[in-house]
Amino acid sequence: MKKFLFLLMMWFAATSLMAQTNMLDISGQVTDSVTGNPIPNHAVHVDIDSASGGFTYHKELHTDASGNYADTVILNPGNPTGLLHLWTLDCRQYMHSDYIAFGGGIQNITRYYSICSGTPPPPCYAQFYPAFSPPPSLDVHFINTSAGSIGPWSWQFGDGTSSNNFDPWHTYAAPGIYHVTLNMGDSLAGGCYGSVFHDVLVGDSTGGCHAEFTWNCDSNMMLRKVYFHNQSVPAGAACQWSFGDSTFSTEQNPIHVFPGNGTFHVCLTITSANPQCADTRCHEVPVGPPPPPGCENWFTYMPNWLDISFEGHMQNNAPATFDWSFGDGTSGNGKNTTHHFQAPGMYSVSLTTVRQDSSQCTFTSTQQVLVGDSNNIHQVYGQVFAGNFPLHAGLAMIFSDDTLPGGMPFIASSPLDSNGIFIFPYVPGGRYVIWALPFDSAGEFLPTFFEQALYWEQATRITLGQPLNPYNIHLVHANGMPVGPGGINGQVNTQGLKSSSVDQIAMILTDEQGQALGFRKVSAAGIFDFPTMAYGTYYLKPELPNFASDLVKVVLSESKPVAVVTMTLSSSGILGVNDLSGSLESYVIYPNPVSDVLNVSLKLTASANAVAQIYNFNGQLVYSENFGLTRGENQVRLNVGSLATGMYTLRIISSEGIMISRKVMIMR
Repeated sequence: MKKFLFLLMMWFAATSLMAQTNMLDISGQVTDSVTGNPIPNHAVHVDIDSASGGFTYHKELHTDASGNYADTVILNPGNPTGLLHLWTLDCRQYMHSDYIAFGGGIQNITRYYSICSGTPPPPCYAQFYPAFSPPPSLDVHFINTSAGSIGPWSWQFGDGTSSNNFDPWHTYAAPGIYHVTLNMGDSLAGGCYGSVFHDVLVGDSTGGCHAEFTWNCDSNMMLRKVYFHNQSVPAGAACQWSFGDSTFSTEQNPIHVFPGNGTFHVCLTITSANPQCADTRCHEVPVGPPPPPGCENWFTYMPNWLDISFEGHMQNNAPATFDWSFGDGTSGNGKNTTHHFQAPGMYSVSLTTVRQDSSQCTFTSTQQVLVGDSNNIHQVYGQVFAGNFPLHAGLAMIFSDDTLPGGMPFIASSPLDSNGIFIFPYVPGGRYVIWALPFDSAGEFLPTFFEQALYWEQATRITLGQPLNPYNIHLVHANGMPVGPGGINGQVNTQGLKSSSVDQIAMILTDEQGQALGFRKVSAAGIFDFPTMAYGTYYLKPELPNFASDLVKVVLSESKPVAVVTMTLSSSGILGVNDLSGSLESYVIYPNPVSDVLNVSLKLTASANAVAQIYNFNGQLVYSENFGLTRGENQVRLNVGSLATGMYTLRIISSEGIMISRKVMIMR
């Protein structure tokens, strides 16, 4: 009897404890977006920041053989509130995530993710840059930076000669501008192949020349007739236009009718006898009407406790039917509708549209809608434009300008869809900056904050509260890189922060007047590179929201054509030190391509302890070796015979300031 009473008391105690438990039951499934099959052993991340009690929780889950994941989180006693961030990465390293507010008691949270699976294909593109010998030499070393192919390689140097070498040297007979083409791979055999060309200025500099032009399209000619306006300096310099459709002109301000719709690579080359100089400027010119509005839809909503007002949207307001599924077993229709939910909770709301034209295009979009907590969570959306057209490939990010309760900043990302649209569905109240980052770091546009600010310090803050959607961003136009024999490369190291923050940095390059010329996205390994730069004075500005950064001055000249810059990312900001070449006087890396042993010859003015590191194209460290260097000539042999065929990045660094970064092709 005593034993029975004891067990009964224990049962009551357990029941009482369970009644007071604050618990999150998290579960879901990850499936392949193409096949619908479950994806096993896939990482799903759980991050929790409690607004009360200071509770934090971080865990990496892995799906089972059926693609399912599950976790139970016991929260602190009392009445905990906070924000759960549930996220996973797809094969392109895009983040799929949900932000879910929680309160006390037991809450069941289920999220399903349909993503691309498997290993993404390696990058496949042809690219090169010229390295020039000091004047008056007409020798040019063409550095092959192509990726994804092992050849063959076919070079056309623009003077009637050619080569099949990987990194050929070529001596021109006279100064001038030469149209150099690299063809990569064998299209008949399939696999990775490509082609690229550059207009290379040999034996001269741009001097007093600066090529530039603008254009406008004639609406009476279906936008195919384009008026080009020469804005080059000096005025009256001889012109050579290439319209990208195998036609040319020598007029100052030509009028050209293109054969069809599309985007054409138009280049203007100017030459002048007084001053004796030349320069080339290219633009991607869109011709013809913009593409028809896409099939995609999206929707916004305005919560009022259990009553939610929904509004459906189509690109360019294309006519369509709107049908709703509210996730509670009921449905509705119409572009605008208000629905009353019976109870608070998270509901999966879907909108299906059918275009009312000959295409009859059907599309369904789904969002997780939080009902009953409209005061703390907001939806933020907008569109990103590159010139007059939506940005097709890029990323939008939102950063809190202060911290949330509990001391944690809020950060979320949204890949742009084909119409340049981004949506952040669950954003807590506070002050934020929104940043748009184009994927093409060699293009005409720069990473830009809302509204049209280039730097975080000048960005317009938005306050939530009531969102003032849409928050559209028009990217700032780059002024263009001046081409020449120099180059800038470097490394961003981390100090006390996760290295994953590094690849969110955009390295902005400006001239002496502060005009932004272009940018490079820093790699996951912290590397950035500006090849083929003209001699002159430049400034580097690393841009990452909520981080102060140094403005680093770089001077390129005939005596010092390449500058190496090392920066450190820490909690206090991004600090930079220019040209930490230390005791390094010169170096040679050979052979390239290499099959077994890579030789590095270094000449130093003082001894040093260095490390050689080799990274693959995913930014993973695949080789590391430490060695000591003495004053004078040094020979280092790196055994790379165990590495697979492909393109790699070799870095040699030392605490004394040596910093070398080169692309290396390994071939069998």
